[in-house]
Amino acid sequence: MTMIFRVALLLFLLTSCQEQEEGVPVAYRELTEAVYGTATVTPRHSYTVYPPVSGIIETSSLRVGNKVAAGDDLFKISTTQAAINQQKAALNLEQARADYQGEVAVLRELEEKLASARIKLQHDSLNYARQARLWEQNIGSKQQYEGMHLAYQTSRNTSRELQNSYLRTKRELANRVALAKNALALSANNYGDHYVHAAIDGTVYQVFKDIGESVGPQTPVAEVGSTDDFLINILVDEVDIARIETGQSVVILLDAYGQETFSATIQRVLPLKDARSQTFTVEAEFTTPPPRLYSGLSGEANIIITQRSGILTLPSQYINENNQVLTAGGLRQITPGLSDLRYTEIVSGLEEGDVVYQAE
Repeated sequence: MTMIFRVALLLFLLTSCQEQEEGVPVAYRELTEAVYGTATVTPRHSYTVYPPVSGIIETSSLRVGNKVAAGDDLFKISTTQAAINQQKAALNLEQARADYQGEVAVLRELEEKLASARIKLQHDSLNYARQARLWEQNIGSKQQYEGMHLAYQTSRNTSRELQNSYLRTKRELANRVALAKNALALSANNYGDHYVHAAIDGTVYQVFKDIGESVGPQTPVAEVGSTDDFLINILVDEVDIARIETGQSVVILLDAYGQETFSATIQRVLPLKDARSQTFTVEAEFTTPPPRLYSGLSGEANIIITQRSGILTLPSQYINENNQVLTAGGLRQITPGLSDLRYTEIVSGLEEGDVVYQAE
């Protein structure tokens, strides 16, 4: 071992021992009590794109990272069958209108029959009235009178039946036209459903299906969310959730930005507990955001509960699991109070200026 190396090693050991022997004095400090949670950055507005109809994706402009505006085309599902259905619906409407209003309409034939029946009814009515007057004067035979009466009744019943048939047929044909119109409108809407558009301005964050793949109304195709408007979802343990309120300040540490801190404010406390993780979700909004944000950035959140000054404290790592500290006279029992990420309040057991050491 060279002399230079021996001297360097000796100096290192002496310095380390000196630091351990110096200890840390108990002192008054400002103490911040906070609730810890895990933080994830998410777009303020986001949704999963589902197609309204089933089919094959024929064209798609979906690309991860692409910016879209509300109303932009995202993808198209094959319209071959939809076009056939729309054409069929148009033909059905045309036929229904022809039956109702056309040159060879069913109603026209019924109108002609009804007109003939009314003429015959008028004729039989006149003959019956004439024969009835004669019968009252004892002119003619009873057989003639009864024959005229029967002919009149038959014509009247026939006219009524044709009238009812005409009105019923007219109503049915009008309904057929209305139904055919509705069917054509529905087929047009169905055809339009094959073109899927963006619901909001934002960014395409994920694409699950591509051209040529089969999709349906229950198939997620993409995830679209806000581009520059983000929230922080904080998972808080159920034992701490009762202490969280809207408006509280939050200190955020994001893994992507190292030890740099950012401030936020609690906006909403979601009331439903996740049964698997036993946590509640709290939404916060940045007040001093990082220069660049991405969906899914993760880190830590410390929700500020109270801030007190003039608190007798000690660095938390100097207190063991039995609430004891190492002093020059040995282990001493203390009563801890509030604590934050670095310091713990000393309620009793130590006084200002007392020195404690790191236990081995």
